[in-house]
Amino acid sequence: MTTRAATLAALLAVLGRPTWWLLALAGFLARGGILLFLLAIIVLPSPLAVSNLLAPLLVPIIFGGVTPALAAAIAATIVTVLALIAAGTLLGAVVEVELIEGARAAAGEEGIPLARRPAPGRWRIARVAVARAIAHIPLLVVASLAAIQIVSVVYVELISPVDITTPLPVRILVGAAAPTVAILVALVIGEIAGGWAARAIVLDARSVLRAVMAGFGDLVDRPASALLPALLTTGLLVLDLAAMLAAVDLAWTIARSRLVDIPPAPVETGLALASFAATWFLALLVTGLIDAWRSVAMTFEAERRAAAERPATVDAEDPAGTDGSGVGGTIGGSTGRRPGDWSAGSPGGSL
Repeated sequence: MTTRAATLAALLAVLGRPTWWLLALAGFLARGGILLFLLAIIVLPSPLAVSNLLAPLLVPIIFGGVTPALAAAIAATIVTVLALIAAGTLLGAVVEVELIEGARAAAGEEGIPLARRPAPGRWRIARVAVARAIAHIPLLVVASLAAIQIVSVVYVELISPVDITTPLPVRILVGAAAPTVAILVALVIGEIAGGWAARAIVLDARSVLRAVMAGFGDLVDRPASALLPALLTTGLLVLDLAAMLAAVDLAWTIARSRLVDIPPAPVETGLALASFAATWFLALLVTGLIDAWRSVAMTFEAERRAAAERPATVDAEDPAGTDGSGVGGTIGGSTGRRPGDWSAGSPGGSL
């Protein structure tokens, strides 16, 4: 079986398991995806409003007039943000471990060759969360270096903009295109390496550092196997988010305009709100589907690669091969879990 076949098998497996969509959606939202959906319905403040909001905070810091109350407020804000990031990372790790285990259990049914039993290990959720955080250290480095140019562009656009007709976020992205692209590339690399590290922890019981090193090493040693499932599904996820969030923004704009109609139009307003709710729900559903596909595709590829590198053997504790990796059943009968299915790990035929 090839990497492309495993990726297609992952899509077929995900389509038949809607509960995975909800799990993946929960993990996506917890790890920051909720911010993208909020941006579609939140009106960004103008530069003047931003300056009026930040001036009371920045002026005392710049001129050395920080009061204990202001210092406490800043510290509380930082602690709150870090706590939310930690909680989101842990929740995302819970979902990821659950999806990896579920995909591994379903791999045999979908024709993925298996060569190992689930690896025992302690604190897997915490270790996956830490591995994910370590995998994003390059992103922090790149973002720190890129922030210098981005801040300079923001300063110029706020103080002496050349084009005031173009929205401020667009002008900032155009003026800081190179550092923005560098941040996005570092983000994708960290996501992919962290995903492989999570599978090394759950499936192979590796330590955090060894798993992270293996995750980055896979990107160099076998780029086709490591990048194809992740990049394909990530690219589709980006396209989905761009299209769906644009649709959500349009639906919300129409609904918001109906809410302020004078005189009010109850029927039109109700239809507009229903359209917005349906668009929002569809966007969440499709996002969960694609994100689940990405997770399962990486797990299937990890199992396929392990089977190719280490041929399946009969497990003394599971000689019948109930996990799909053993030998044929009674008189060469198939050990597939679903009647009538063909199993890649079962050489026997049905009697």
